[in-house]
Amino acid sequence: MKRKMLLCLGWSFLALTVGGCAHEDIVIKEENSPEREEIIRVKVTDSGYFDDQRTRASESNEEEYDENATIMRTKFILGDRIGVFSISEEGAIHYQNLELVFDGTEWKNPDGEPFYYFTGMKYFAYYPYNKEFDIDEVDWSRDSASGFFSKYIDEWSPQSDQSTTTQYMASDLMVGEGGLTDEDTFTFSLGHTMGLIFISAAEEIKGTIYLFPKLTEADAMENLSSESKIYSFEQKLYKPSRKQGYYRYLVKPGQAKFISGKNPDGRVFSFTCTNVGGGRYKKYIIDGGFDPADSEIEDFTVQIGDVLFNDMHIEHRPADGSKVTGSAAGIISYLAAFNDEYSEGYIHGLVLAGKSDNSSYSRCWTYSQYPEEMKDHPALANCPTVKDAIEDKSGLSNCLAVGNTEGLYYLTKDHATVDLIYEKASPWFIPSAGQWIKFFCTWGGTITTPLNKTAEVGTSRHIEFDYQSKIQDGSTSLYDDLKYLWTPFFSMNYNGNDSPVTNKYLSMSSSEASYNGTYTWHFNFLSNGSAPYGKIVKKSDSEGQIWRACAF
Repeated sequence: MKRKMLLCLGWSFLALTVGGCAHEDIVIKEENSPEREEIIRVKVTDSGYFDDQRTRASESNEEEYDENATIMRTKFILGDRIGVFSISEEGAIHYQNLELVFDGTEWKNPDGEPFYYFTGMKYFAYYPYNKEFDIDEVDWSRDSASGFFSKYIDEWSPQSDQSTTTQYMASDLMVGEGGLTDEDTFTFSLGHTMGLIFISAAEEIKGTIYLFPKLTEADAMENLSSESKIYSFEQKLYKPSRKQGYYRYLVKPGQAKFISGKNPDGRVFSFTCTNVGGGRYKKYIIDGGFDPADSEIEDFTVQIGDVLFNDMHIEHRPADGSKVTGSAAGIISYLAAFNDEYSEGYIHGLVLAGKSDNSSYSRCWTYSQYPEEMKDHPALANCPTVKDAIEDKSGLSNCLAVGNTEGLYYLTKDHATVDLIYEKASPWFIPSAGQWIKFFCTWGGTITTPLNKTAEVGTSRHIEFDYQSKIQDGSTSLYDDLKYLWTPFFSMNYNGNDSPVTNKYLSMSSSEASYNGTYTWHFNFLSNGSAPYGKIVKKSDSEGQIWRACAF
């Protein structure tokens, strides 16, 4: 039996239409034959939703022609996952729910397990991946993907709330088969099992759309003028782009779905979609549908160093280094990817506060009047190694768990209730060690300390970094980069302690370290231009500053 080990290269629909894919060398072994090398590619494609009637392209920005039908496809994005099964003609089972993750370029197993292709085997895949997939849900005797996954498909129901990319994609069950499509390509071709309602509304979108490099246009933020005309829906529909008046909603085939809402003038509209089949879509046009010519949109691509304001608008850092006017909250310091585990369940990223909470004296975590058992807080995980520190991902959870039981009083702090940021972002919190490490690496840091190294009392640096700036051209230090980024709040030559950059104390984290939780992680960037580092500090030692973050 011939065996081929394949590196799974990711292809979205866009990649299929406009670009190619890098090749990787592989080794092929055949029984009783010498090894030889071959170049091969693997891709995952979406066959799309079909409409029975062609729609003019000028009237439908999300549709394309395919002979006598119109098709709408789904683009695979960073973080997408599929599950793979395989079985031989003789009934020998190989893969059982092998996970493959799309990293933007390649499909890989997150545990490093290679993907093998064997001639004579059938390969089936489904999307989205379910870690708890019940193997009894598949029929190993069936030759087609629809038959193989028939029980799983029958029991599948789309979520009622599909308003975010995560929720919509979690509802979009696709299944398909895989095989060699030519001499050097292995393809999983997935088909949709649910039906799709597609709505085109006569929206007029006028204002700024904030686009995030690692996210889709569905996850953009808006700052729209009063001249905009936006439709509202009672149901929680998915809007694939904040720049267009298109909406989607997935339904179980054959089930009727009532859709209702109001147009910009307050008039009520409603319709019931019936008899839409799996892999099919029905299109509904409201008030003539969306026409891009009626919108006036300014694209704003968000970047590290931009300023988030309390009314949730965003501005670039002034190029001349001047301060911003208005109620600025902080500096955008980490941009999240799809399903990012460091952004506290929020979509866009993390903001560090413009000013330090303690400007004139250092702070410690706890004081002698607190009971001994609180030194090792039961709700916090001890993080003795570098890897443990990286894996502590939620400062907000840490701070909410600690509450006011420690000497810092409240580790979280609310925004003013009159500001929009109070509704749209998390409370202020002290970042976890993992979030501080993410900040450092975003700015240009690379960890040089072995991940399995345990922090030991008596040494001054427990996590060391090399630093090559991603903020400015040239060889600048992190300290200089942060002074540069914080000019919307403080001038470059300012050295006061109310600036979190020039505050002489270490930035505290909300992560406990070793020694029964009596130590916490702190992080430092030095004014002498040395590389930043992390260290453990005893909770009763006054060495820290309170530099808060919020997620948005």
